[in-house]
Amino acid sequence: MKYDNSPVSINDLKEVQELLFKTTYQRWMDDVLFSFNWWFLVVISILPWFIWWKLTDKTRLLEIIVVGFAVFGIATLLDVIGIVFSLWTYGYKIIQMFPPLTPVDMTALPIIYMLIYQWFSKWKTFLIAHVIMAAISTFIFEPLFAWMDIYVLHGWKYIYSFPIYIAMAAGVKWFVQKVIAIQDKKR
Repeated sequence: MKYDNSPVSINDLKEVQELLFKTTYQRWMDDVLFSFNWWFLVVISILPWFIWWKLTDKTRLLEIIVVGFAVFGIATLLDVIGIVFSLWTYGYKIIQMFPPLTPVDMTALPIIYMLIYQWFSKWKTFLIAHVIMAAISTFIFEPLFAWMDIYVLHGWKYIYSFPIYIAMAAGVKWFVQKVIAIQDKKR
């Protein structure tokens, strides 16, 4: 393996990827799988969907699901970018091969955003609800996940997440409303 300024070959990259996989897989098997944190992540990956199904307005299901998929996509993309730039890492994952924090990106955030979208149709109340949600996520849940060693920060500060949560909500709501307006014009 080269650590000087000479060009890095595809084989060098492959070696690093293999070493990373072997190392993270071994840690996952030895320390993560079936640990308390692993079970915690499993529960927060499944249970909220049952709650969401009970609470969601089935007459607006398609519109609400579009919000959820948009949040899922954006959150996952931002998570991968943060990992690639080594802004954070995850000490615990449900499935070792999934780098992002799947329970949050695919469950918690989409469900919270979908419910807020459903319950707060006016922009003012929608934004207020998301400011509150962003504050709780930024200053309670992110530190809790860090304390549990699920989420380990490397240069990222919690406060950076706060405006991102709000901007993501506003962007998704704007997008969905535009799509609905276009659809309604064509009817």
